[in-house]
Amino acid sequence: MPRWLYYLLILAVIAPIISLVGGPHQETAIFICSTLSLIPLAALIGRATEDLEHYVGPIVGGLLNATFGNAPELIIGIFALRQGLISVVKASITGSVISNALLVLGGALALGGWRWGKQYFSNRDAGQYSAMMVMAVAGLLIPLIASISITDKGRMQSISIGIAAIMLVIYIMYLALNIFHVRAARRNPTQRRSGKIAPPPREEEEPEEEEVEEARDQAIAGGLGPRSQEAERAEPGPPLWLAATMLLVATLGTAWNSELLVGAIEPVAKELGWSTTFIGLVIIPIIGNAAEHSSALLVAFKDRVDLSMAIAAGSSIQVATLVAPLLVLISLFLPQHLDLVFQPSNCSC
Repeated sequence: MPRWLYYLLILAVIAPIISLVGGPHQETAIFICSTLSLIPLAALIGRATEDLEHYVGPIVGGLLNATFGNAPELIIGIFALRQGLISVVKASITGSVISNALLVLGGALALGGWRWGKQYFSNRDAGQYSAMMVMAVAGLLIPLIASISITDKGRMQSISIGIAAIMLVIYIMYLALNIFHVRAARRNPTQRRSGKIAPPPREEEEPEEEEVEEARDQAIAGGLGPRSQEAERAEPGPPLWLAATMLLVATLGTAWNSELLVGAIEPVAKELGWSTTFIGLVIIPIIGNAAEHSSALLVAFKDRVDLSMAIAAGSSIQVATLVAPLLVLISLFLPQHLDLVFQPSNCSC
């Protein structure tokens, strides 16, 4: 975790203090501080889950990464649903998928291409990401198409619940595939990935194939970025109680600042002349995924385009097949229910 992220953690304390001392007339300051505080909190959650994986094993560690790796988007969505900001929730889901699949991946490929001229990636992995994205988009399009002929909101909610359950099952199978892929790579380190074009030799030393495999699948499971095996040997992880405490504190801090952020959305939108949909579509996805964005750009600059694609595409897949279905199911216990009907008006700023 970079040092500058630790400095930003101060904002996670400043935002609640402003809320308690300044009162309801400091929405802009609360919005800025709480939004920026989500960047280091998300990185801290990712670091804590990586440390816990050394104690609980790759299977439970993968589940922890998948669950807590999307904690900011999930927590913000829950608080927004509680306040009835359905359009903000749908816009944030759409914005997260688009920003990761287009902005981050495109920026990473452009940066890596500028640095190295030509980069190589696995066509098997690219096909896997494409297949998952097609299934995710199909799952989100089915309720929209059904809404054209079905006007009953109760039936549309039932369809959304069914689609959400199916998408969760697909994601669990996808996650299990990658977790067991890591274990197979550890048992047979001499096995190489199929479909990868061998790149020409670089001046800089390339990472070992097994390390790339493990880091790539960790990114797909929800981790924020790679830590090489040499770095892990040089830096022993913290004890179990410290890693668990760090995860708990970071999650609670994310929840508190997310509540402050959601509470300030409407006043800030009115003051600045923005729409709440714009905040959900642009501001929240970029800030909430800033740690993943920087990690994807960094590894692309180091000529690890496979891992960069895993971080960017994997994050889009997680939002579409994990966060969105979970929010649909969680909304059943809230006053206003969320469906998967993404009308164009939900994403117009």
